[in-house]
Amino acid sequence: MSLATFVLSTGRCGTQWLAHHLGSIGASGLTVEHEPLSNNYQPRRMLGAGDPAKLEAGLDAPILAHADEIEKRLETGDYIECGHPCWSTLPYFAQRFAGRMRVIHLVRHPVPTACSWLTHQAYCPPFLPHLPEKVLLSPFDAGVQFPEYQERWPSLTPYEKALYYWTEINAFGLGFESSSGLPWLRVTYEDLFGGQGLAALHEFLGLNAATPADTGLRVDQFQYLSGGLYDWQSIASHPQALQVCQQLGYEPLSVSGQALQQRYLGGLPVSSSPV
Repeated sequence: MSLATFVLSTGRCGTQWLAHHLGSIGASGLTVEHEPLSNNYQPRRMLGAGDPAKLEAGLDAPILAHADEIEKRLETGDYIECGHPCWSTLPYFAQRFAGRMRVIHLVRHPVPTACSWLTHQAYCPPFLPHLPEKVLLSPFDAGVQFPEYQERWPSLTPYEKALYYWTEINAFGLGFESSSGLPWLRVTYEDLFGGQGLAALHEFLGLNAATPADTGLRVDQFQYLSGGLYDWQSIASHPQALQVCQQLGYEPLSVSGQALQQRYLGGLPVSSSPV
């Protein structure tokens, strides 16, 4: 039986590299995608809706068509999707592909994740006043786990808002893992690129990759510098983020400020980490 595997992540944690790597293995019948729908997944709306049929008119069509396409691909082999915008559609997919779905929960330390999203102008004031702010998720969206952030929202820095996003997505992942009963693998970015994470991932997927991957290869089409890091240690004043850190085994302040400065303000060698 062919299986559909989805990577649940915040993004900015190596999913482009992972899609490239899995696609390069050349397993028979395997289809690997990165972000086939991008924001047509409507991740903010799907969180509250839970089913494409409950979205506003017309917004359901890309998701339903994509689900149909996955069904066709499963007729001939396994399907793996690595892009982050699918995260809130996974409960719907769990019903649609019941008995044929697996999840890889890919997590990264919250501080560099938030800093990396700042390089993409997430939550930052737009360059031009007529452009919309890039809001990945907000505490005013239906279905969020931490609506108490509504009161603090206007006073938060873009970095803190990106931390909020990290907290929500990973809390969602932890809850979905407990409730779904799906075959599940949690792997960290840090272990994927510097430990045994890739071997565990291969085993979970049933892939035989004879040649070790070059985890130093940078595969990131959208790597930029940031306009500022703000106070990255302000994570200490976010108890929700600290709680999720504890659940995932992260020490929230175990980050090198110098490394953050080098990567997000001063450039990055090609051989270093991918995002």
